[in-house]
Formats: sequence, C-alpha cells, structure tokens
Amino acid sequence: MNQTASAVSRRSFVAGALGLAGGSLVSGCGGKASSSSDEVTFLNWETLKGTPLEKALAAWEKKSGTKVVVQPTPTADYDTKMRTLLAGGQPPDIMRINDDFVRGFSARGALLDLNKYIRKDKLDVTAYAKESFEFPRQPNGQHTAWVLGYQPRLMFYNVDAFREAKVELPPTTWTMDGWKWGDFADRAKKLTVPGKRWGALVYYDTGYEQTFTINHGSSTGIFSDDGTKFTLAGSTESEALQWATDLTCREKVQPPWSQLQQDGIDNQLFAQGKVAMYFATFGAVPYLRSTIKDFTWDVAPPPGDVQQRTESSVIVFTIPKAAKNPDKAWELLKFLASEEGGRILLEGGQFTPINNAAAAQLGAGGKPPAHLNLFGEAAKHLTAPNQTKNTLGARDLYRPALDDAYNCEKPVRDVLTGVRAQVEKALEG
Repeated sequence: MNQTASAVSRRSFVAGALGLAGGSLVSGCGGKASSSSDEVTFLNWETLKGTPLEKALAAWEKKSGTKVVVQPTPTADYDTKMRTLLAGGQPPDIMRINDDFVRGFSARGALLDLNKYIRKDKLDVTAYAKESFEFPRQPNGQHTAWVLGYQPRLMFYNVDAFREAKVELPPTTWTMDGWKWGDFADRAKKLTVPGKRWGALVYYDTGYEQTFTINHGSSTGIFSDDGTKFTLAGSTESEALQWATDLTCREKVQPPWSQLQQDGIDNQLFAQGKVAMYFATFGAVPYLRSTIKDFTWDVAPPPGDVQQRTESSVIVFTIPKAAKNPDKAWELLKFLASEEGGRILLEGGQFTPINNAAAAQLGAGGKPPAHLNLFGEAAKHLTAPNQTKNTLGARDLYRPALDDAYNCEKPVRDVLTGVRAQVEKALEG
C-alpha cells in the first residue's frame, strides 16, 4: 500500500497484481452466486482475459474436469458486493478479499477455516513463503484465507545516475555490508542534483512504516501482536519514521511531501530520472519496463539497520463458510499455490508466487531489472504488520496526522503519540 498521505487500502496497492485486462473470462461470467457440484464460482475484483490467472484457472479446469465460473466485479463496487453476498448467505465458492478485511470477517465467522484441508492433505507448509503463508492465521488458530503471492518491496535505482555521480552501486544480494542507513543517506546526498534530481524517495510508499521500524529494531512494527496497541507511536518506531522524514527536512535529498500528492507520482519521478532511488513494490516493474527507455535501472534490498527485512503486500483469496462447493474450491486454491500453478502466475512478472519452488524460478529473462531474483529471495526477509479488527480505521487517523511531520512542522513522535489514544480506540473494532 502506498500512494499519498492519507489512508489508501492495501487492495488499491495490489490491484493489478494478477493482471488487468477487459473482456470475457475463463469460463463465463454469470451473476449467480451458488454453484453445482461440478463447478466452482470465483469472485474477483478484476477481469482476467489474457492474464496469468486466467491461464492458471484454465489449467486447473483441464486437470480437474471442474468448471470455473468467474464473477467479475468492478473494483469500486467490489467490497459492497462481497458484503452483500456474505450477508445474504449466497456467496461464491471463492472470493478475493482485501487483506485488511481478513481479521474482521474472520472474527464474525464468515470465512471457512482451511486447517482441516491443510491437515487432510498433509501439506508441507515449508513449501510456502512463511511470513505470507501465515498471514491468514487468526488468534484462535484458524487459517481463514489463502495467499497466492506477494509483492515484496525493494529499492529501485537508476544505474546511470550512480555511474554519472561516481557513486558505488547498491549490493546485488541481501546484505547489509556497505548498505546500512548511513550508507544509503550518503549515496542519496551524492546523487542529489539541486533542481534536477533527488537522491532518494522512501516515505511515499507506506510500506516503509513496517519495513523501516522493524529494521530499526522494533519487535512488532505498526501494531502489537494482538492487534490492540499502536506500537508505531513508540520511541524506536518513531525514530525510524523520523529518519526517513529527515531525508527531506534535514538532508534535503528527498522530494518535499507537498510535491507527492498524486497517485503514482513515485513511479513517474523515477521513470523521468528525477529520483535516483525509491522504495516500491514488485508491482512497479511492468510500468517501469514499459516506460523507461533512456537509462538502465535495477533493484536492491532495502538498506538495513539492526536487521534487513521488507514488508510485502499479499494477494489473498478465501472460501466463505457458506460456500456451496468448498471441497472443490479448496482444490483450486491448492493448485494455484502449487509449484505448477505458481509457475503460471509467475509469467505476469508482477508478484512472487507463494510457492518457494516457483518463486525460485523468478528471473529477469533479459529484461530489467537485472536482479529481479531479489524479489524471490525476499521470501527469507519478509515482515508484515500484525492484523487488527480495524486496520483501515486506524490508518484513517494516523496517516493524515503524519502530514504535519512530513511537512516538517512537528516531530514524528509528537504526531503519533498525539493520536495514539484515538487509534487504539479504533482498534477495538
């Protein structure tokens, strides 16, 4: 999740991860929610024509002999339709779900616990990226959703700008050697050319909140383990956000917050050569590949501090408790998370499959970035915010408040402690 200052749902960040295109679907697009025993209904907020997901669904249809009836819903109406179908007791067998909603719907008992299937099939859970695989696990142990893939965040950089400024390139492996916060800030200073180019952009992508606080030594990042405390307001966490904010307010190597109030502006500034390094997700790769024609670019791990990890957005589907054909729905989800399914989804080049064997096959294929494999290796370095009953409500409070810090008007610690009580009230759900 990124975008401008105020709250933007995680879904908007991962939208497009499975590929967007107009047109018809794998096996039709009926409006009915129920399914027969030889078909699986599949609700998605994107249309699928020409995407890797369409190809993967077709492969499973051929393998299983079961028809997949996809029910597309425009993004703007998706949440309303999903809630209506759940409330009416006629949900599809599988539905994509905003990861911010998984805890809340789970608490209300709307989602099927997949543990019985995991145990019945004796799945080797070590085959999946651990942090993302465990994301749907609830406090009561239920596993109420299924992650197909994730979009790690890395540092994208302009190779030509580094060479022009005679600055050492970032590492090509996951290492903190020569790549800690001080090293990063030093490079950003050398890469900054007043009036022409900023050295870095870190705080635009809100995934930096979890990534940089964890790397600074926080044990929980934004929220406590049980999702009831706003730990981002702690001293360690505030220091991390202040460090990133000071790249603008003190070091003058990062664009002012006032110049970043536009969706996708981070991608645009980098593609235009106006930012030398920026923190962004795997999902930026297709845009940069299609847009950048006049310089070489690559990716590197985020700079480390106490440790070196990165937040990843996850692509989540779930089986409603009232689904008519949950067994077949499970078989489809299991296939999509298999090595075979993951290899197909990998073709989209926009996210890392949850299956480690499929993720290991991630390669640049002659296209930039040269070190695309670092997204696959990120599986060993992931972090994720703890789930809460009302993550969106919390973000609606603290992210707009942070504008005062980002505009260099107040310290981050003052802003976050000032809203902590309100945020923790919101977390009660």
